[in-house]
Amino acid sequence: MKTLQTNTPWLIKDMAGELSGKHKIGIVVLLMLALFLFIGTILQFVDPTAGVLDIGILSVWLFGLLVGMAAIFCSLWLQEILWQPFKAFRKEFNYHFNQLTSWQQCIIYFSVLFLSLFAVLWALSIIL
Repeated sequence: MKTLQTNTPWLIKDMAGELSGKHKIGIVVLLMLALFLFIGTILQFVDPTAGVLDIGILSVWLFGLLVGMAAIFCSLWLQEILWQPFKAFRKEFNYHFNQLTSWQQCIIYFSVLFLSLFAVLWALSIIL
């Protein structure tokens, strides 16, 4: 009987490599979330005369960026779960998109634009 022995790498060696795109995006989202939570304290530290409206405007701006990023990532995630060929299509998007004629490309551009605008207006109508 042969025994197979594997050497498990140390965690620190795994962390020495470059960060993937998902890790970079996760770090950016966490930094933006921390900035959103502490923007009032940071603004009052920089400018003690800053009013509540200044802090609120910056908070709304950061919250809008966070919600926008979350909407994009959730839509990509749901598309890949619900439609498995989309994952392969997204990886080779430039090749597939360049195979289309110019009017088909325009239809895709405008449909994505109008559907995203419709989704934003729909989300705003739910909130308001």
